[in-house]
Amino acid sequence: MKSRRLTVTVASVLMTGVALAGCSSSSGAPNNAVGEPKSGGTLSWAVTGETASMDPAVCSTVAPPRCSTIFGTLLRYDNATAEFTPYLAESFESVDGQKWTLKLREGVTFSDGTPFDAAAVVFNWDRIKNPQTLSPAIRATNGMTWQVVDPLTVNVMSESPNYQLPWQLVKGLGAIGSPTAIQAAGAEVGNTPVGAGPFVLTRWTRGTQMELTRNPTYFEQGLPYLDGLTTKVINSEDQRLNALRSGEVEVATSSFKKDTETVAGIGGYDIYDTPLVGGTGLMFNYTDPAIQDQDLRQAIQHAIDGSQINNAVAPGEAAADTFVRTDDHALGTFPALDLSEAQRLFDKYLKKTGKTGETISLLTYAGFPVMEQTSQLLQAQLQEIDGLTVRLEPVDNTTMLKRKRQREYQIVVTANLSEDLDSLYDMFHSDGALNAMGYSNPKVDEALDITRASANPDEVASAYQVVNGEISKDAPFRIWQNISGYLYADGKVEGIAATGTAAGAAFQWERAWFN
Repeated sequence: MKSRRLTVTVASVLMTGVALAGCSSSSGAPNNAVGEPKSGGTLSWAVTGETASMDPAVCSTVAPPRCSTIFGTLLRYDNATAEFTPYLAESFESVDGQKWTLKLREGVTFSDGTPFDAAAVVFNWDRIKNPQTLSPAIRATNGMTWQVVDPLTVNVMSESPNYQLPWQLVKGLGAIGSPTAIQAAGAEVGNTPVGAGPFVLTRWTRGTQMELTRNPTYFEQGLPYLDGLTTKVINSEDQRLNALRSGEVEVATSSFKKDTETVAGIGGYDIYDTPLVGGTGLMFNYTDPAIQDQDLRQAIQHAIDGSQINNAVAPGEAAADTFVRTDDHALGTFPALDLSEAQRLFDKYLKKTGKTGETISLLTYAGFPVMEQTSQLLQAQLQEIDGLTVRLEPVDNTTMLKRKRQREYQIVVTANLSEDLDSLYDMFHSDGALNAMGYSNPKVDEALDITRASANPDEVASAYQVVNGEISKDAPFRIWQNISGYLYADGKVEGIAATGTAAGAAFQWERAWFN
């Protein structure tokens, strides 16, 4: 059994924040490949949840593992070396964090034969910036302008220095679709993706599987090795493991240590462990008339028993006490379990509002056994507060994403993951691209601004520590499990590279092959 641990730490990520003002080295090599690669075969892998759209302006943020198979990304991040590496872009460089130059690879085409050029990049970014596109990455474009210089060059200007900007070319701004195909698709753009990545979509049975075949125009000669890649949607953790053991899929994912122990005990599988920023927990909508009250929020916080939840759904996982893993708790931790304090704060809330009780809605995922069990446990915990009623509201994954983005909820059990600390800006800054909570804390904003504007790694690291302390004390997203993204691959699969994404752990597939 190979076990590869890709560690995401404050130090490793922050040290790259300055060095990554440019990237020009070759892509990261595949992990542990044995023998001469062979072409052929179709690989199947199992994931959790269906994606609503394969529009590059959407899927790059909400479903990056699936999005990148078709569109690729402009840049990649190599966890092993803690460096950005070129992919569809040749380089992205700046000397001041404000004026950036994007250079594209020469000779790359989309799978429809049209050129992958500077005009195509600008077309896609203009779509993201257009509010009518409803791209979740739109806030990432705030304060940014861009201009085509020549067919392979785009100049990018940021209103203020942002040394973390390369992350956006890995994430929300990284997926570039064919302008010709997007314009021809019209309202069907989310169903007919055309990119320059290693695979093309041939069939999509929603809620079941997505079938891809090799892109014959892919720019890396001889790649991908696989003839096809099938993504199967299996929401149950147990069913995903059963599919792996039965040979229905060659690769499966999990967020639980217990599953890793099971797979290791079986033998014959390679295990990849990718610690991620974020986890599973309870998110609060600060724009809701009831939830915006601090006493009510804090009452709920003090009633949460993270250890009980983990013991039930994630045995062996320690309860998280801060949003980002750290041994330094001096700057703040999540509110402690204290039912007496929870009741005192709730009674205070009732008195000042003149109410005799309160009913709140807990939005949760339908069809996800672990999330359903978690929500039921949390409902019981919160209803230990006398006078508080919690109503469960299960919805499908597509509805969940939409309602979170539009802040149409009170509290929600959800997971939010990333491979990078810059995601804290997206999530917790008042103007963050993914701030689904309406959370705003001037101290957090000031520190997060430093993480992007400063070229001093020590200053950036200190700022992140301030952020972690504040968002742990305030707990707008109170997690109980710091998630690792576990990937299990059949031992006959070689040449794979594991990486963290905003949707958990994933593989880079173009060099995968069957031994």
